[in-house]
Amino acid sequence: MKKLLLTALFSLFSFTSLFAQSEGILTGKVYDEEDNPLPKASVAVYDSSETNIITGVTTDSAGVFSVKVSPGNYVVEISFVSYQSYTEEVSVSEGEEVDLGNIGLSPTAETMSEVYVRAESSQMQMSFDKRVFEVGQDITSLGGSAVEVLDNVPSLATDIDGNLSLRGNQSVRILINGKPSSRVSGGNVDALRSIPANMIKEVEIITNPSSKYSAEGSAGIINIILKKQTERGVNGSFSLGTGLPQEYEGSTNLNYRVNDINFFFNGGIDYRTEPENGSSFQRFSGPDTTYMYSEQTDAQESELDGDLRFGADFYLSENEVLTASAYVSGEREENNEDINYTDYEYRAGQFTGPVIEEIVRDNEEVSNETDFDFNLDYENKFEGDEHKLTADASFDISNETADTDIQETIREGTTDPLFQRISDGEDEKDLRINAEYVRPLGENGKLEAGIRSDTEWMDNSYNVEEQQNGNWVSLPAFNDNFEYLENVNAAFAILGSEWGNFSGQLGLRLENTRIRTEVKSTGQVNDQNYVNLFPSAFLNYAFNDEQSIQVSYSRRLSRPWSRSLIPFVDFDDPRSQFTGNPNLKPEFSNSYEFGYLHYWDSGSLLTSFYYRYRTDVIERITEQNQGVIRIFPINLATEESWGIELSADQEIANALNLSLNANLFRSNSDGSYQGQVFSSEAEIAQGRLQLRWDVTDTWKFQTSMRYQGPRETTQGTREGMTMIDSGISKEFMDGKALISLNVRDLLNAQNFNNTVNTDGNPNTEFYSQREFSWSSRSASLNFQYFFGEQEQRGGGQRGGGDY
Repeated sequence: MKKLLLTALFSLFSFTSLFAQSEGILTGKVYDEEDNPLPKASVAVYDSSETNIITGVTTDSAGVFSVKVSPGNYVVEISFVSYQSYTEEVSVSEGEEVDLGNIGLSPTAETMSEVYVRAESSQMQMSFDKRVFEVGQDITSLGGSAVEVLDNVPSLATDIDGNLSLRGNQSVRILINGKPSSRVSGGNVDALRSIPANMIKEVEIITNPSSKYSAEGSAGIINIILKKQTERGVNGSFSLGTGLPQEYEGSTNLNYRVNDINFFFNGGIDYRTEPENGSSFQRFSGPDTTYMYSEQTDAQESELDGDLRFGADFYLSENEVLTASAYVSGEREENNEDINYTDYEYRAGQFTGPVIEEIVRDNEEVSNETDFDFNLDYENKFEGDEHKLTADASFDISNETADTDIQETIREGTTDPLFQRISDGEDEKDLRINAEYVRPLGENGKLEAGIRSDTEWMDNSYNVEEQQNGNWVSLPAFNDNFEYLENVNAAFAILGSEWGNFSGQLGLRLENTRIRTEVKSTGQVNDQNYVNLFPSAFLNYAFNDEQSIQVSYSRRLSRPWSRSLIPFVDFDDPRSQFTGNPNLKPEFSNSYEFGYLHYWDSGSLLTSFYYRYRTDVIERITEQNQGVIRIFPINLATEESWGIELSADQEIANALNLSLNANLFRSNSDGSYQGQVFSSEAEIAQGRLQLRWDVTDTWKFQTSMRYQGPRETTQGTREGMTMIDSGISKEFMDGKALISLNVRDLLNAQNFNNTVNTDGNPNTEFYSQREFSWSSRSASLNFQYFFGEQEQRGGGQRGGGDY
């Protein structure tokens, strides 16, 4: 690990020194006629004769530009489609920074029937408080879902169960337009499969959130921002796509702006089938029993998803906006799963032997889910972004049902076949109220304060029946009803200020949490009520406009996911069963981070060193009981982890860009369960390398490689894997249409291989190996059409904050 860190540091300083040389700088800020910043405006620097172009850049999301030049005399030209160009003669001395100030562009006098300019920006915008992944630049996710988008975001990874991790930690807070969703709990991303990638504008990654944000999620926050246009008239886009394995999708984004009302509409529908397969081997030797068997699973999963989001912005005055919106989604899933069990005579250290019995178990599941989300947002800018009040309220209602029919066939042996059926239902409601107030203090200070209340209700019922003598008989050992209530009330305050090149903020958040669970059959009630403080601190120092550093600290927690508290057995697989634990407590973490950010004309680099200490870490324990593998979560361990993360973006040639993300970290965890010590030391490497090439003005190519290194767990190991994605796109009809073809997991390498091994224990020897292919290689063909005045400055909406 030391060698890795030294190598990374050496590479960092070599890399930055190559681009750190500067002679003179031209800066400025570009506005439109309504004093709105103009992102992606072109800034061209000509020689004094205006004959030869020397260099050029585009403005960032705040309309700001900065460009390096050698000492001399120049002519600067700033242009934007449908606006009159601006020119100015400037003279730059060595080491001088020339600020052109605020530059306003006026619309051209020409009348245009339709103006279309689609945003083209760097795929990753980096800053200390967050990194923003521009989805529109990701060719390989077109035609996919939000899951494919997140698979391509640096620092993120998914596992066999669909859990998302950030820097190797699964305690992630997922937001949609700045708000939590009842469908997306914990770090599980399955519910995001219903959101088409074409509906997503960008993804924000916040690795060390301040006290402004909910304390939930010790690893950080992922905010998925959906598209929303606000231009006048009718504007929007629609897309159609198809792919292999079988997939068909369509989506649209529309807005209609008239006077002081802006109506918006997003909708999508998707049908897909996915083959899944896996295998496992179990071998156990204990004082009471010995066994060994293999399992082969082949499944075909099909999903029909639909999402609809609509609403309106009401501009009450020049400073006030009221937004009312609704989000409706539905999903129907069918899963046909064949599990083949082969039991062998026990052979110590062997993986096969004489066959005792072979059983084929056919599980046919049909599930339906609906979700209704109603939102009301209010914003009042008293003095712009520096003095404003925002508030929002939302109410979610969701319902999910699943029915499973199980039939066994005995291929070898004398066991009687089983015929069973399962009914699983869940109703959930969530009410959230947030408010935040921001105002300046003096010339360089700022105060932020807010309150939040979040209440979630869940009712889960589970029923298993078995056919006996031609009649369906209930199995009481597996049937129950579970009720869950969670209420979180919070308040926060943050003070920030600037002192020359220094800036910083101190924050404190107070949260009161109450979680109540009840198992109806037994009357078992678990009630937790706790109050915690969550401080945060950030200190920045800017060497110049291009280089700065930050030191930060935050305290956060991770509450157990409601599903992990349900004490029912997952009955689909009788040999391997997961059971929740209603006694789980929250994890707590203290995170420290040091970052170095460097911009230059053709790229940028963000380097982060981080350390995190967690207590009551929730881990899954694997045990056996009479030949049945039982998996359940407990608060097992304390954990220390530290590492370095590099995120770089560099234009290596004209129209050729290279992006790199590398995360090297080490974690040590220690814990005990029933007198047995569980500990692990792991050095883990994760990385992404992406190449983007604008072959011509209309042809674009992208390829990327994702790597997840092997990892030790408290009871075994998890193997690494490498995936490659590629895509190509073509614009036509003067940029109004786009067609793309992409292939994900080109090498068909996305396999998850986990091993649990206690061989050598004199009391019990247990060996388990599981390999699963979650999604195979896939190809997608996608068509998009854009109409109306699609602005370069984009149309994402952050909505209310998660306060």
